[in-house]
Amino acid sequence: MRIGITDSGVGGLSVCAELEARLSQSPLNQDIEVLYLNAAIEDDYAYNSMPDRRTRLQAFDRFLHSVRDKYQPDLLFIACNTLSVLFRDPYFDHHRHVHIEGIVGTGVREMLRAFERQRDLSFIIFASPATIEEGVYGKRLKSHGVPDQQVCEQACPGLPDAISNDSSGRLASELLEKFVPAALQKLGGRAENVLAFLGCTHYGYQAVQFELALHAQLPKVTVMNPNLKAVDTILSNLDNQAGSGDLTINFISRYAIPPVVIKSLSAYIGVKAPATLAALKNFTLEPELCGEL
Repeated sequence: MRIGITDSGVGGLSVCAELEARLSQSPLNQDIEVLYLNAAIEDDYAYNSMPDRRTRLQAFDRFLHSVRDKYQPDLLFIACNTLSVLFRDPYFDHHRHVHIEGIVGTGVREMLRAFERQRDLSFIIFASPATIEEGVYGKRLKSHGVPDQQVCEQACPGLPDAISNDSSGRLASELLEKFVPAALQKLGGRAENVLAFLGCTHYGYQAVQFELALHAQLPKVTVMNPNLKAVDTILSNLDNQAGSGDLTINFISRYAIPPVVIKSLSAYIGVKAPATLAALKNFTLEPELCGEL
């Protein structure tokens, strides 16, 4: 079975790494080929850098056509909140016949489960500017009965690059010193029991920095990283019969991955997912991965 995992950059590689770890511990009775497909056009020009929503729609549409024509995955998992939100648009209806799932559904489901257990829970959605602009997480929570005053959405511009370029966490910590107080101000000091949702797959690499920044301000807070649960969604589509099937992983990108990013990812996933890291280090360049620009 061929599984495509895509993100606008390397954040979604955390999903690939967790999938590798799970399948290494519990191999299935089928061969699995994982293709990590980097949807970003350039290292410094991904979807949150694009000038408007229509440009993002057109760019992702070209990418999906290219992936279908070149690789024909049996399942394509969108491990990117921005792209997963975007894919909900009717603009992509002509792709619905392909098996495509996204991380937004996973995230909303897990937050609602938490709310069912604790009705006093307030939510802070930390995400990219494009994801916050779409407002999907907040709308979905509110449509399922979460009161308006218990939902806050906080954009974190620049944070993915800080995480990709600095595994020490220093750059991420400096940005969170601004974003966390801004989010708490939106909640108006009302929240005593908070769930902080990491609405960008990059953020999970520095979940500890979120915990440190939030615990310094709040008496009771839980950080939710949906990347791990995303793997449950992928595995639910596979035959779960145990066996000795092979697992292969390849990383495909339109541009060369910068050495500083590879160095950071080595620190984040190296021990847990050696095959995923090897795929990143030996990435395949595919200039036409994002279609004709």
